[in-house]
Amino acid sequence: MLYQGDNPILGIVAVEHMQWPGGNYCVEPRNYCALAFRIRGTAQVDCQGNRYHITSNDVLYLPQDLGYTANYTDTEMIVIHFLTRKSDKRVEVYPLEDSGRLYKLFLRAHALWQNKEPGYKVHAMSQLYSILGTIFESQTKTNMPPHFLQAVSYINANYRSALNVQSICEASGIGATTFRQLFKQHYRKTPVEYITELRLEYARSRIAGGIPIEQAAMESGFNDPKYFARVVKKHFDCTPRDLKNYGK
Repeated sequence: MLYQGDNPILGIVAVEHMQWPGGNYCVEPRNYCALAFRIRGTAQVDCQGNRYHITSNDVLYLPQDLGYTANYTDTEMIVIHFLTRKSDKRVEVYPLEDSGRLYKLFLRAHALWQNKEPGYKVHAMSQLYSILGTIFESQTKTNMPPHFLQAVSYINANYRSALNVQSICEASGIGATTFRQLFKQHYRKTPVEYITELRLEYARSRIAGGIPIEQAAMESGFNDPKYFARVVKKHFDCTPRDLKNYGK
């Protein structure tokens, strides 16, 4: 498996934020790998006689030199394309317990690649290895209750929309008190703090990629630019404009 470190990574080709409509696709073999965090949508991938099912918050590894067919619903993802020393023969799907933490790493890698400050390739490679280490760590955890995992997945897929604890719990079938307790236990923060961090990381990625500040704030779930500026100041001790220098 890639995340076990037995197939060295030679370099990153690109880090992209991608969206496309649902449908059937046939992808010819490519000379680079893809590691994709699925933000939205589901997929069924058929490769070498095996079928893989991917949902939102899953990570999909597609080795280089391997063609496949896929059936997608409307899809949004962040994808890291990179080269490895040898061509793996197996697709991997990683369902993750702490997908929010991993999503932040993908967002940072994308921001670094888009901003292209000095040393960005090295920093992006560091993020890729952090992603792989996080996947390895996550694959060893099995102590989170299913309804709680569902609630966290719901947050990760919908944090840019209006959310509150009640709506999250209703969508996931978990009690509010239990949800708050488990969140403190596993994340050492409140659900609101977690949602705010996801929104800030997404906004920082968009601003670093050249998106206007007000647009990035709105896309991230902040409807009030002044409130967004206050939250940025509190968390990063800078102004939203300073976020353009992320990765410098």
